[in-house]
Amino acid sequence: MAPVKLPCDLEEEILSRLPPLSLVRSRTVCQHWNSLLHDKCFLNKHLARVRPQFIFLTESKAYSINIDLRTGGTDPTIEAIDLTHTTITSCDGFLFRHFWKQGVAFWNPWLSQVGWIEYVDKSFHFCGVGYDYDSNVPEKRYKILGYLNCLRDVSDTYQVTYKRVAVYECSSRALKFLDAPFKNWPTMDPLSLNGNLYWVTSDPDTHECFIRSFDFSSETFKTFCLLPCQKNHSRDQLVLAVYKGDGLSLLKQCYVTGEISVWVTKEKMDEEEVVWISLMTLPTSNLPKLINKLCGISYFIVEKTLIMCCGDEETGAASIYIVREDMCKKIQIGYEIVRFSHCVYLPNFISVPSEFRSLPV
Repeated sequence: MAPVKLPCDLEEEILSRLPPLSLVRSRTVCQHWNSLLHDKCFLNKHLARVRPQFIFLTESKAYSINIDLRTGGTDPTIEAIDLTHTTITSCDGFLFRHFWKQGVAFWNPWLSQVGWIEYVDKSFHFCGVGYDYDSNVPEKRYKILGYLNCLRDVSDTYQVTYKRVAVYECSSRALKFLDAPFKNWPTMDPLSLNGNLYWVTSDPDTHECFIRSFDFSSETFKTFCLLPCQKNHSRDQLVLAVYKGDGLSLLKQCYVTGEISVWVTKEKMDEEEVVWISLMTLPTSNLPKLINKLCGISYFIVEKTLIMCCGDEETGAASIYIVREDMCKKIQIGYEIVRFSHCVYLPNFISVPSEFRSLPV
């Protein structure tokens, strides 16, 4: 019997549901399947269905870590895929890794494409990546927020050092100084979402916690919104993450009880009125203490399951925690790995812009 050819739309629907590694391997099946990875509509459909993963960097290894919850959450497993390059910051489906006094690698591991952004001023301090839109240019214009240490003359014989905020425009390689006070600077690694940066901070006088943002289109710092909760203890932990692609989630762990609560924004955020919804509260049994994590905390939420990456609270060894209702499973990535970087990333097949695509993989 001759093989039955599926309709093209049904074929594409099936392929859009494949996990990233399987989709990469399918490129060699036929020319049509390979061409789908250059079709913007297909790429957006696949990106909307793909699950987040952790990008995990040690001093000598890099991994993409996928969490398998198909067992119903009772015995989840992880799959670590060895990578040849990595980064610790994600923005708009790409990965970025900062190299001090050199530049930034611009990377999509699934397409084996790496670009390089070299700083004009090598003393530029990296903070985060975003982009703005120009109605006359269809492509996004990627920018990097950072600062430089500058000198100011106090007298003829005396100078003082101060920090000056700047934006590096990647396509033009131009550095632009901003008239913005350094007191607005993020006190933690900012989160990139929809082209802007977001981070949790607090008022030094009232100690009220809120989210501040940096808008790359207007190149200004803004107070974005209040948090749905406040710290009850100075050592309570507040961690921000992306939720369902274009929303925010906030994780709070109470220092006294160890209880973890998670809030999320409504699917479409409105800067004029940000609405938070309580998503889950997890019991105190078996939960790790999230305070004093030398390598930070990253997390995402899938099907009411909280998945975190951080160091073990006793040894500091790199670990994945999978928490659902009263189940908490810890999977150590390596007993000897105590120095590492990590971030949450959505695997995709969006090409690195050609002006940055200069490095072979």
